[in-house]
Amino acid sequence: MRIWIAGAALVLPVLGAQAAQVGVQPGAGATPGAQGLSPAAAVSPPVASVAPAPPAAPVVPALTPVSLEIGADLGSKTSKSGDTFPIRLHEAIVIDGKELVPAGATGMGEVVEARHTGMSGSSGILILAARYLDISGHHLRLRSMHLAENGTSRIGTANGLGIAGAVIPGVGFLALLTSGDDVSVRSGSVAAAKTAEDFTLITSSGALPAASAAIASKETTQ
Repeated sequence: MRIWIAGAALVLPVLGAQAAQVGVQPGAGATPGAQGLSPAAAVSPPVASVAPAPPAAPVVPALTPVSLEIGADLGSKTSKSGDTFPIRLHEAIVIDGKELVPAGATGMGEVVEARHTGMSGSSGILILAARYLDISGHHLRLRSMHLAENGTSRIGTANGLGIAGAVIPGVGFLALLTSGDDVSVRSGSVAAAKTAEDFTLITSSGALPAASAAIASKETTQ
């Protein structure tokens, strides 16, 4: 009986030693928070990066002066009311030091009224209007055309003469040329006009995709 008790006494120290060996492994089965990390750090989601905003599309403001080149021979005797004629941007449109529309962009003008000299000595009359420039498939509308060729250009007198007043509202929109003889405008003549409205250039890079083509077209025709 004493031998059994002694054997039991010998077993107890062995179990205690095994428990002590388990106790020297403090990290076994522990959660991340138990390893020195704060609970907030353990559950915080990653911070998403914010993509930069795309650059604002450039705008050609209303009433920006433009220089145009007439692309056809016109005259009070040879032209007819309602005829259209080609125009081309003579000088690039530059806003805040940046070229937004290159020289060579094409568009359309219109003969609003053409009257040749009469037997009674009436003057030849030629009224021209710059309608628009074609910018990447969109119309940049124009107004306030001013041109002098073989006569005197008078702005805003069309209504006073009773000519095209109902067709073109407002004054200062047309180039009116009058002379005691027939009036003519040669191809290549330069006229001044203004943009009729704010025009936003819709592009991804801020540069006109048609710029190179327009410049190449101008160089080819020269």
